[in-house]
Amino acid sequence: MPDILKCRIEDTHSLQLTVPSPGVVEGQMDLIEDTVYVWLEDYATGKLGIKIIEAERIVLPAASAATFAIGDYVYYDNTNKNVNVTAQGRYRCGVARSVKAALALTVEVDFWGHDAVAV
Repeated sequence: MPDILKCRIEDTHSLQLTVPSPGVVEGQMDLIEDTVYVWLEDYATGKLGIKIIEAERIVLPAASAATFAIGDYVYYDNTNKNVNVTAQGRYRCGVARSVKAALALTVEVDFWGHDAVAV
């Protein structure tokens, strides 16, 4: 199981798609319309890869200055390709399942990327 996924793959909602150029890395986030997704593993261009859209427990890249408490909403920042605790101009996509101190680079999240709410 990839390091970022903390639940069974069977308990996620995911898509299998052809990887765009220049390839992707595990945990890389992106936005298509109103859906935030996370690549499950490192994949080379043109290969089939799995994008997670919903997961009960997944570790996401986070803004280094952000601090999270358990239960805080998580907002996707499409410019920096990570999650943050501040909402303005971002997309709500989950709830923190772990505490994150400043300078930490990841946070565990109950993630729902579909129908992300722009705020």
